Amino acid sequence: MLLPESDLLFNFPPDWVVRKYDATDAYQSLSGHGLKGVDFLALSPDGYLWLIEVKNFRPRFAAGLEYRAKRRSPEHLAAQVARKFSDTLRLIHIVDRALRKHWYRRLKLWYVERVAGDQQSNYWFWSEAKRRIDVAAKVVYVLWLETPEKKATYDESTRALLAALLPPGATLFVAESDRPAGLPFSAGPAGEASAEGQDLP
Repeated sequence: MLLPESDLLFNFPPDWVVRKYDATDAYQSLSGHGLKGVDFLALSPDGYLWLIEVKNFRPRFAAGLEYRAKRRSPEHLAAQVARKFSDTLRLIHIVDRALRKHWYRRLKLWYVERVAGDQQSNYWFWSEAKRRIDVAAKVVYVLWLETPEKKATYDESTRALLAALLPPGATLFVAESDRPAGLPFSAGPAGEASAEGQDLP
């Protein structure tokens, strides 16, 4: 499954269910309420919920001109990403409550969860995401951080600061195309992503 983000092309395993946060109806209905969100929400068949935020600070080109996203300090970036992780979890709770508010939605949700098992259903997706965040160990946080330097100092500083802002014991990966960190998905410049298919450590 190929999905673009920030001039990168992400390649997710075909048995994953992935949503782009800002393309969901939930985001559209809550935009303007101050909630931020990650770039991708993903459900893997082994029961994990993946929250994936993408930052691409490498040089990019448009209409023959080079441009770069403005890079902040590791402290600023860690705080920004931590808020996106937190707001995304809040959004999942909000959507789940909304889905269960009226009897006809609860009935449809029951049917999707217990009978149809339709993984393409938005009802199923949000219900399953909520079920997984109820078990903290089933949530995986990923910051996909493309930086132009060969040294990983910026990445490592950001990772340490971000880890301190997440729940204790949270599983956090900071990766990029040159350092994929053993993740079961990959990314590269548009058209160059390839699947890795590795297991979660």
